[in-house]
Formats: sequence, structure tokens, C-alpha cells
Amino acid sequence: MSTILMTACWPLQGMSPAQKAVLISLADNANDDGVCWPSLARICERTCLSERAVRNALRWLEEVKLLTSHQRHGRSTWYTVTPAAYAPGISCPPAPDAPH
Repeated sequence: MSTILMTACWPLQGMSPAQKAVLISLADNANDDGVCWPSLARICERTCLSERAVRNALRWLEEVKLLTSHQRHGRSTWYTVTPAAYAPGISCPPAPDAPH
């Protein structure tokens, strides 16, 4: 368990309760480098969420760069939690009439 990572994840905003629960569960399992390898069943058990909800949350967390999943062929998936990479609302497209 990484208290450093947990402390960085708790104040993050802009996500659903399911996404936050999965993130906190992963951070609780991670070492100080953010690496963890809980099974999908274990994440479901810890968060009281369905497998579908956990998979959707994992997908979203990866899309917003809070998480990187690493697939091991024929083996389990391991994750790297990166709360410092999360910046909701930072990327904003330019206005249509903005000068180039």
C-alpha cells in the first residue's frame, strides 16, 4: 500500500463514484511507484461493483491518463497508477475564430 499514492488520489475530482472507487482500490494495492496487479475479481470485490462497471472505470481511467494497463500474454494484467498525469479541463480546443 502506498500512502503517497492514496494521498494524491483522494482529492482528485471530475469522475464518477465508480471510477473513483476503482482508482482508490488500485492505489491502495500499489507500491510507491504506482505498480499493482490485482485481479478484476478482486477489484470487483473491494469496490462492490459489477465486472462491467469495473471494466468501464478502468477504460475511463486509462483514457484520462490516471492509469496505464500492461497486458501480459496468457497472464494477468498489471497497472501503473499515475495521479500526477490527471489534468481535467486542461486541454481546450481553440475557438473557431481564433487566429492561427
